[in-house]
Amino acid sequence: MRRAISLVFLSHGLVAGSWSTRIPWIQEHLGLSATTLGLVLLATAGGSIIGLLAAGPLLARLGARNATAVLVPIYCLTLGLPALSPSLPFLCLALVCYGAAAGASNVAVNAEASGVQKAAGQPIMTRLHGMWSVGMLAGAGAGALAATFQVGAPLHLGAVAVLTAGAAALAARSLPVRPDAGVPGRGLALPSRPVLAIGLLAFCSSFAESSVVNWSGIYVRDVTGADAVAAALAYVAFACTAAASRLGSVAVIVRLGIVRTVRAGALTGLAGGLLVVLAPVTWVAALGFALIGLGLATVVPQAFSAAADAAPSPGEGVSGVAMLTLFAGLGGPTLFGAVADAFSPRVSFLLVTGAVAAIALAAPVLRPRVSAPVPVHV
Repeated sequence: MRRAISLVFLSHGLVAGSWSTRIPWIQEHLGLSATTLGLVLLATAGGSIIGLLAAGPLLARLGARNATAVLVPIYCLTLGLPALSPSLPFLCLALVCYGAAAGASNVAVNAEASGVQKAAGQPIMTRLHGMWSVGMLAGAGAGALAATFQVGAPLHLGAVAVLTAGAAALAARSLPVRPDAGVPGRGLALPSRPVLAIGLLAFCSSFAESSVVNWSGIYVRDVTGADAVAAALAYVAFACTAAASRLGSVAVIVRLGIVRTVRAGALTGLAGGLLVVLAPVTWVAALGFALIGLGLATVVPQAFSAAADAAPSPGEGVSGVAMLTLFAGLGGPTLFGAVADAFSPRVSFLLVTGAVAAIALAAPVLRPRVSAPVPVHV
């Protein structure tokens, strides 16, 4: 059961990592300017919102396991659509489809993971997100190799799409059936107060993470004078510690509990943020980014898990948190850039550090709720 859901997360991450490396090919193939490409990529975000809104009703009708078995393979297959687009309008439509499948499948797989976690009796959600990170890194690495050897994006992304869709479909169908299909859902209802509180915690984490992902290289270049290689390694430090933290989180959560683990992680991230703000040289900033990755890695996975328990149905809770993290991921880098232009990059990173401090204060909203055991039928 755990191996099956791990393979689904791995496949999901492979798709995301593969897509990110071939965006330059898409731009060159269609002759898009940087401004046009930036606007076109917003279609992915728009599609994600559509997928997130549709996910709750879909899960209420199908159940998390069946929705995962359908939506994740569809998401994998949509990876090939952008590379096959002959023109800008078709690319926009392809990205809307890709984003919608990404948003809906994200909710389904996290809702299903919440059920697997209950059945396993261990806090494995963060480890599953670690498998997603491993998949993303592997997909990015394979994509870089494909680009190096001048393998066209249609062949590369098409092959990844078919292989990951097949693997995800087989893995999802081997998951046990639980009696969660047909749980009444509230359609497009606003998140409940507990889910909103959990979502705001996840919002802070996503804001901090997206800012690091998008601005870490530019930050060390402008603030500490790093060259291109050192700037890239600053992000690598963050990504590696985040993946390692997620993969090794189960024992820590079992020992400390979710609230203390998240609070300790946030304090670690806070120390990292202060190092970045005060960094006189590049390696100090890179150490700060590594501490942020180490500290924040458990927050969003545990927020999904807590929201699935706090809402009337798992899909409703997960989709509410996913929507807030999406908005943070879209708005965080934009706000960071605006503050950096108005003041300085160091001041921008004070905002990130403040968001991490808020996580430490609000960690108790993730306290597990007592619920009856969920029977599993194999």
